[in-house]
Amino acid sequence: MCRMLVALVLLAAGCAGEQKAPVWLNTMPASTQELCAIGVSGPTYYPEDARARSQASAMAELARTIEVRVKANMVLNSEGSSGGFDIRLNETAGFGSDVVLKQAQVREQWVQSGKDIRHGEPGTVYTLVCMPVMH
Repeated sequence: MCRMLVALVLLAAGCAGEQKAPVWLNTMPASTQELCAIGVSGPTYYPEDARARSQASAMAELARTIEVRVKANMVLNSEGSSGGFDIRLNETAGFGSDVVLKQAQVREQWVQSGKDIRHGEPGTVYTLVCMPVMH
């Protein structure tokens, strides 16, 4: 009887440490009143670093949903002689955003603490940030 009670206590303690992933991790909150984004950071030596990186990642994603500038450059080089010629096309592209995320707030953070690797290794941090839609 005592062994069974000890086993039951250990089982309960093991399950208490695992948290179920929040719904917003798989389904973004739908709203016409606000925009939301999710950021993620892998585990770090200091847990607060992972939280900060996850938040920064979420803010960057939110900025990308609001404003994106795309810059593309194409350079056509042609060299040749009577024996033949060579044409090269070089293309570079990049994007950026200078949006100020006014009123953006961290709605929730979740740290993967279980053994379910679908959401990364233990210590992986997810952050949900939202801000009101500007009309």
